[in-house]
Amino acid sequence: MPNILTNVNDIKVAQNALQPFMASLMPMRAFSTNFSPEPADKLDTVRVPVVGAPSPSSDFAGSYTQNADSTIDVVPVQLNRHKFKTIHITAREAAETALNVLDTLVSSAVKQLAQDILQDIFSEITQANYGDPGIDPVAPANFDYKRVLAVREACAAAKMPVSDRALVLDSAYFTNLLGDDIVAKSYMPPIAQPGVVEGVIRRLAGFDIYETVILPENGEKLAGFAAHPSCLAVAMRYLEPVANYDEAGAVTDPDTGLTFGYLRYTEIQSNRIFVTVECLYGFKTAITAGLSRIVKPAPAP
Repeated sequence: MPNILTNVNDIKVAQNALQPFMASLMPMRAFSTNFSPEPADKLDTVRVPVVGAPSPSSDFAGSYTQNADSTIDVVPVQLNRHKFKTIHITAREAAETALNVLDTLVSSAVKQLAQDILQDIFSEITQANYGDPGIDPVAPANFDYKRVLAVREACAAAKMPVSDRALVLDSAYFTNLLGDDIVAKSYMPPIAQPGVVEGVIRRLAGFDIYETVILPENGEKLAGFAAHPSCLAVAMRYLEPVANYDEAGAVTDPDTGLTFGYLRYTEIQSNRIFVTVECLYGFKTAITAGLSRIVKPAPAP
C-alpha cells in the first residue's frame, strides 16, 4: 500500500494540485496507459495492455474456440523515468500574505512537472519509431479542415482503428484550425461557446482534439500527430520514499490512476518548508501503425 497523507493542510494542498496535474496530462488519453498509486521502484517493469484492431470474424464450424485470438497485447514498460520539482516557502512569507502561498506554489510545480513528463513522452514520436508522415509537410497557415481529412485518410490507409482516435496539434496549427471556415461555422448556437469563446475543439472528423504548446520537434520538425491508443504504452507508479519526511504520500485520481508523490520536509536552520512533487513513469512504442506524424515543411533556402 502507498503512503497516505494525514495532515489536513497537506491533503488540501495536494488535492488542489491534482486538477492542474490531470489537465496538463490530458493528451495522455491518446495512448494506452497503466497508472496506479501502488508503490514501485525505479527500473521495475509494468505490463500495459494494448488493444489493436480485431481480426475478422469466423464462420461457425462446430466450435466457438476455432480461430480464437486475442487483440490485446501486453507491452512491458520499464519505470526508468523519475522527475521531480521542489518548491520552498519561509515562515515569514506564509505569515505576510493572506493567500495560501504553499497551495499556489505546489499547484504551479505540479503543472510544470506534468508538462515535463508529457514532453518527455512526446520525444518517442520519431520517424524511426513510426515511419514517414501520413501527409506532406504543411505550414501552420495551411493546416485546415481539408488537411485533417487528409490525415484521416492516412490513418485509414494504415488500417488504424476508427474508434478512439486522437489528434494532438502544436498550438499554431490548432489556432489556424479554429479559424477555418468549416470548423468555425460548425459551431451553432447554443454550442458555439467552446470554439468561439473558449478556443476549444473537442472533436473533429472523428478525432478527439488536443492542443499543446510543448510538442518537441524531435529534430524532425514534428508539428502534431494522429494516434490510436495502441501506438504507445505508458506506465506510472508511486515511488515510496525510504527517508523520513514530515509528510509523504501518493496523490491519485481514482478514475484514471494518474499519480504523483508528495513530500514535505522542514529545514530548521533556515526556517523553510520544502515540498517536492515527483513522478515515476516509463513509456514504450507499441503498434507503429497506430500513429501518423504531421511535420512542418523545411525552411525556404
